[in-house]
Amino acid sequence: MNNGLQEIDTALLRTLTVVAETRHFTRAAEKLNCVQSAVSMQIKRLEDIMQVRLFERTNRRVELTRDGEIALRYARRVLRLTDETLAELGHEGVSGRVRLATTDMAIRFVPAVLERFARAHPLVEIELLCMASRGALEALEGGDADLAFVTQRCGRSGGRLVKTTPLVWVGAHDSDIADVRPLPVALFGPECIYRDAAIAALEEHGIAYRRAYESPSRAGLECAVKSGLALSVLPVENLGAELRDVSAGLPPLPEMKNYLFGLTAGKPPEVRAFAAAVTETLG
Repeated sequence: MNNGLQEIDTALLRTLTVVAETRHFTRAAEKLNCVQSAVSMQIKRLEDIMQVRLFERTNRRVELTRDGEIALRYARRVLRLTDETLAELGHEGVSGRVRLATTDMAIRFVPAVLERFARAHPLVEIELLCMASRGALEALEGGDADLAFVTQRCGRSGGRLVKTTPLVWVGAHDSDIADVRPLPVALFGPECIYRDAAIAALEEHGIAYRRAYESPSRAGLECAVKSGLALSVLPVENLGAELRDVSAGLPPLPEMKNYLFGLTAGKPPEVRAFAAAVTETLG
């Protein structure tokens, strides 16, 4: 081994130990809650850093090389010392990585979760994947995410309702666009339940409108609203210096519901800890 050992993070070492225990890349991926290709890439990265071959691969299983046995012995010592250090400092002995797939609407609640989680588990790496609810759930089901924090169920069951927040009609502070008819609105793209709810509410109350702007992202809708040329439907938390509530005289809207998916048995401790942080912070 060379002095590149100082560049190794604990996530790679944990992957080494799990592959060594299971003697199988696919079973290791299942235990680590990721795809098999990710395990292969992590082992390849570790081999590149150490400049040794860690495993001999066959069709049925993998076996540690002599260098792999040495690396495994030291990996276990490093992980044990890491856990002991965190325990001594008052942290749970948790490291590794958590991949959270979330939506453009739900992500505004994530900073508070990250702040709480980082205080308790400073060694856990967080990867945020921002996409539509359907894409986030597909990433979870495909093994590309550990948890999905979404605003729509998309036909799935098993998600935990974590937070509800009111939706309001929002407009620019210096605009009277809410009095214009037909009402110019900025909406999310097709298959968005909040877009459908806004349109249904306007049509039910006989309010003439036109779809002036469309965007798949909250940032895009806010841009259109701040221009003063349209209003939109957003969570009440979006109100601030540039956006105001213009709901007076407009039909009521449903609450936005935020669900956490992926709370299944067998998740690694860092994923379970992050899920707990979500529910404790927002629930």
